[in-house]
Amino acid sequence: MRQKTIRHISFLAAMLLLSCTVLFGCGKETGKTDKDGGEKGGNTDTEASGEGWALADSIVEEVAAKMPEFSDYEVKIEDFGAEIKTEKITDKTEEATLAKKNGEAIAKAIADVTAHEGGGTVLIPEGYTYTGAIHLDNNVNLHLEDGANVMFTTDYSQYPNVLTRWEGVVCYNYSPMIYAYQKENVAITGKGVLDGQATVEQYWLPWKNKKVLPDETQDDDQKALRKMGEDGTDVEERVFGSGHYLRPTFLQTYECKNVLIEDVKIINSPFWMVQPTFCEYVTVRGITVESHGYNNDGVNPDSCNMVVIDGCTFNTGDDCIAIKSGRDNDGRTIGKPCENVVAMNNTFNTGKGACGTIGSEMSGGVKNIFFKDNVSEETVEHLQAISIKTNGDRGGTIENIYFKGIKSANVEDRAVLITMHYEEGDTEKTTPEIKNIYIEDCDITCMNPDSQQDTIAIFGYGRSPVKNVNFKNCSFTGADLKLNLLNIDGLYFEGCTFNGEAYPDGEYVPSPDNFTILEEKASAQQISLDYSSGAIEDGEHTVFQWEVADSADGTFEPVADTEDKETVSHNLGVSGGNIRINNIDAAKYYRLKVTIDGKDWTSDVYHPAEGASS
Repeated sequence: MRQKTIRHISFLAAMLLLSCTVLFGCGKETGKTDKDGGEKGGNTDTEASGEGWALADSIVEEVAAKMPEFSDYEVKIEDFGAEIKTEKITDKTEEATLAKKNGEAIAKAIADVTAHEGGGTVLIPEGYTYTGAIHLDNNVNLHLEDGANVMFTTDYSQYPNVLTRWEGVVCYNYSPMIYAYQKENVAITGKGVLDGQATVEQYWLPWKNKKVLPDETQDDDQKALRKMGEDGTDVEERVFGSGHYLRPTFLQTYECKNVLIEDVKIINSPFWMVQPTFCEYVTVRGITVESHGYNNDGVNPDSCNMVVIDGCTFNTGDDCIAIKSGRDNDGRTIGKPCENVVAMNNTFNTGKGACGTIGSEMSGGVKNIFFKDNVSEETVEHLQAISIKTNGDRGGTIENIYFKGIKSANVEDRAVLITMHYEEGDTEKTTPEIKNIYIEDCDITCMNPDSQQDTIAIFGYGRSPVKNVNFKNCSFTGADLKLNLLNIDGLYFEGCTFNGEAYPDGEYVPSPDNFTILEEKASAQQISLDYSSGAIEDGEHTVFQWEVADSADGTFEPVADTEDKETVSHNLGVSGGNIRINNIDAAKYYRLKVTIDGKDWTSDVYHPAEGASS
């Protein structure tokens, strides 16, 4: 076990060195600089944007050149003792027995092929093949013939512990259904179906739902693993699997090179569906992922370099494609970014999360990511079309992110969300960075305008504003509110429309006209306002001040905020801003004044006994 950890670290070091020597690897910055050498925002019509898409073409070409190749040697699993059924098995004892027998036969077939010079193909025939975890080896193509159904047993004991990454933290846990560790030239191909048999009622998925199996939930194990990651516990001591409840990924290649996943259909997944981790030169092409369980992300490249996701179909219970690079301290310690990824020509039929997501497990950094010509069907209710998310626990840097030709006809929440306030928010443990975002030729419709949601929300920190965000030739339809902005340094528009109305070109200028109260609550002790702000809240552009008076039409004076009595609390969250005043005098009258670049906006007057009054 110790030897594995040593190899794990040395392999990562080698990958980091290699990624820096690739032509378009480390140090490639697309942002402009000011006269002092600091980073400065640009315009969508810049050389940086053009260079980015030229880089995307280079990634596609280089990944294609590294596509796995195999000899013509083929073997059939039946020749190694596998028994194929013409119908599904309903008896779970019979299933487990057959799965063990077939798993051994598949392992023998894989060993035979990898021993052959140039490798070859392991054929899975038409029918139902029950098995436990399948572990691939060098130079092996696991090929599912038409009509093949690989049924992964619900006998948990047939998934032995392997080195894996679970929600961004490295540990030992149940093997994924299909797994490869430190292999080269591997593939899973064919028109067949891979079925994890996970169900909300019985297998794998109830570990997420306390209502189904209250004594078998992942909560304690999830907390324990996250603490181990934060404490830097030795990986050899992070042992889960049997007796624990962390659901495995369906398909994971771990520290592999030259990987192809093509044409297969993956259904009923316990957890994330396709998760290449610490890999290089990965092609995911023409697959269908169809699973609506908890956290059923479609394809999650995790700290990988050189990945192409092309022509896939997504029917998922969470994000369709999410770019990852580790969680919190564990991700930052490993420090392996996910970089040089192109996702193109994909179709999203369903997906609770976003079409294209960066994070939130991105602590190792994310850069040079391209989403191109992806389409979301009208029936899909995505939370967002584009989602970039991190927080104070994650840290890390997200940079050089490109979206082009994205079409999404039914967004439930926002069209675009870029936030440093996801989940835990600003814990001040670290300071993440988000910079150089290019979104162009996108057509996105928000179908829930009555919610008063904003179309584009960008939330940074005062000490780390989101830098250089560019929109070009984009059409946004549906939501009434345009922008909700917190701490931005450089936001640019060119040729964009909101609800058919042209938006001014050039750099965005903060204005009180974009300040809107979304929800107000007043009591005898507190006034709380949720708001959408078109301001850039860095203390320079925007100043918030509660004011108080003895009557509604009296003279309002600033409320003092003292150390021994907190009177003002200002929170920035994933939904935008909330500002409140606590410990108020029920006999007084209050209002909020917001000054944006020297221009004032004032709220209604609030009186605890009366609520709001004009």
